[in-house]
Amino acid sequence: MMHYKKLLPLFLLVVCGVTACGPNAEELNTSGIEKLKNEDYDGALEDFSKAVEKDPKFAEGYLNRGYVYGNRGELQKALADFDKAIAIDSGYIEAYYNRGFIYGFFEEFDKSIADFNKVIELNPKDAEAYINRALIRSRLGDRSGELADLKEAARLGDPTARNWLEDNGINWEEQGAGSDLEREHEESEP
Repeated sequence: MMHYKKLLPLFLLVVCGVTACGPNAEELNTSGIEKLKNEDYDGALEDFSKAVEKDPKFAEGYLNRGYVYGNRGELQKALADFDKAIAIDSGYIEAYYNRGFIYGFFEEFDKSIADFNKVIELNPKDAEAYINRALIRSRLGDRSGELADLKEAARLGDPTARNWLEDNGINWEEQGAGSDLEREHEESEP
């Protein structure tokens, strides 16, 4: 019986491996999320990094680590993690959202619009994606695109878009129906 006690630790080391034992990527991710909620960004970053080390194909780990990097102002690292999450899961809406925000911050507006286009393609009823794309189109001076996105967000139920359009006399309920202000916006385009 004594031989078994001595062999058990050796057996566990061989079976588990040095790094395989302990929490898996999902558990580390959950722990990181809890640390994020408690504003322990360093601890969260450590957990998310360990999660993607354990499972390099764990898109959510990259997304969450990118979120931490973004909150720490390390936008290039955040962008790299969002890129990695998208490379792993081309339908990862949250990664496109976050990457779109960073591209907007860097004034890479075409890339930002492309990401919000992808969000809309994946979820055409996402009013927030239309609003974010409208903001980027506004920065580009694309007034008709901006208004079209705001109208769609309003039709999808976004109260902020509805209020802004109504306050500016722009009819959002009907396709093609416009006010004087709306025509003025469209005529002022280059």
